[in-house]
Amino acid sequence: MDKRRMFINLISNLLSVLSGLCISFFLTPYIVGTLGKEAYAFYPLSTNFLSYTGILTAALNSMSGRYITISLEQQNISEVNVYFNSVLFGNLFFALLFFLLSILFCVFITSILDIPGVMLADVRLLFACVFMGLVISLSSSAFSVAAFALNRFDILAFNNIMMNIIKLALTITLFYFFKPQIYYLGAVTLVTSIYFFAVSYKNTKKLLPQIRISTEFFSWSALSLLMGAGIWNSILSLSNVINSQLDLLLANKFFDTSAMGLLSLTKFVPTSTQLLLSVVVPIFLPDMLKAYANEDMEKLKLHLDFSFKAVFFVVLIPLAVFFVYGEEFFKLWLPGEDHYALYLISLITLGPIIVHATIETVYHVFVITNKLKPASIWGIFVALVNVGLILVFCRYSTLGIYSIPLAALVTGAASHLVFTPLYASHCLQENRGYFISKIIIGLFSFIVLVMVGFAWKRAALVEVDSWLTLMLNCLIVGVGIFILALFLRIDKKALRYFLDKLKKKYSG
Repeated sequence: MDKRRMFINLISNLLSVLSGLCISFFLTPYIVGTLGKEAYAFYPLSTNFLSYTGILTAALNSMSGRYITISLEQQNISEVNVYFNSVLFGNLFFALLFFLLSILFCVFITSILDIPGVMLADVRLLFACVFMGLVISLSSSAFSVAAFALNRFDILAFNNIMMNIIKLALTITLFYFFKPQIYYLGAVTLVTSIYFFAVSYKNTKKLLPQIRISTEFFSWSALSLLMGAGIWNSILSLSNVINSQLDLLLANKFFDTSAMGLLSLTKFVPTSTQLLLSVVVPIFLPDMLKAYANEDMEKLKLHLDFSFKAVFFVVLIPLAVFFVYGEEFFKLWLPGEDHYALYLISLITLGPIIVHATIETVYHVFVITNKLKPASIWGIFVALVNVGLILVFCRYSTLGIYSIPLAALVTGAASHLVFTPLYASHCLQENRGYFISKIIIGLFSFIVLVMVGFAWKRAALVEVDSWLTLMLNCLIVGVGIFILALFLRIDKKALRYFLDKLKKKYSG
């Protein structure tokens, strides 16, 4: 393994994610203050439709990198061209299909969404721009495979950082020099999609000059192979979309735009957490794969146990700080909004994420053992139960907008507490309580850290009345519970594992 390349990829991906989060952090209160949360809510709703289209394209694109990488390793350039062009023209077909569907959607948008009359033209333009950006992104997705195949994730991360810079500059320019409109955000999405298409094409030509774009390399059998191999990824994408991306659409149908706007503003912290997990969790997979390939189950479990602790420190400790000072965060970040409701909905939304984060990397077990099918089917079942519960709550309860995150909390937490640990234990032929005990330990440690944080807050030694005092309190609590977590979560075996990793890194 090229450790230097892995480190560069990890750091560049973290910078890419952080740049996007920083832009959202600073732009969201400005846009909400300028247009109102009712208008702003249609922007995340429009981008959610990108996730819906990803369900179909995941089957094709999720496996293209694997086959192209293997063909490159075997120096079979003809096969590389066949896979590349099959993916490219397959995506172009999807792009054309979504282009036609987008036209129909924009024409009949009032039959699909509940939009106040004064916002109709603005929202219609927003969706039109976002959908055009989607068509361009689909057309260019095949050109990202080159960076993946050559393990140059730093290039993709750099492109994302540049896109975020362009997004920031264009948004500020449009909102400063022209009358604020929500469709400006869609226009910015369209421009950044064009930029990404251009640089991805350029990078492909530079990194893989042997690739030729021609219909003569298109193969129905290759396309069928890729689609068949990635079908379970599509099913997983479907369950993820149902669980996390349908909430704003359902809020639009059951509640007014103000409630939908409130829900959209609570997305920041859960989305940030998921993005952080998406960067941290994959780095443990290579070592797990090696251990499983060598049938060294003890080492695999050691890798898993260490990964649980690493994710706890990187993800759950910051979330513990948010549990303590989240209300103050929203009060300073979005003054004038109902900061307590934003805080409470965020906590409810984070519930299932926290439960699963205690053993987040256990998902690798399903991949390593090639037992994704039952997990995918279960994911769809839970997603459908989640939607059914939301419909019941929305129609027959007085919970209001809280119906949506509460339903997700019930189904998500139940799934992560029961199916995930039991099925992972089955895959590794472990006793049923193996992963359940890990979850219990993780949740107990998290609760202890939150209680310690609230004890400091209750003492009120540093009153929170500004961003400076909020950051000071978060720093004090963060450092304190981090030190406490070292005693709660790190044992001698994990410490020895960590020291051995450091020794190998700096001696090799």
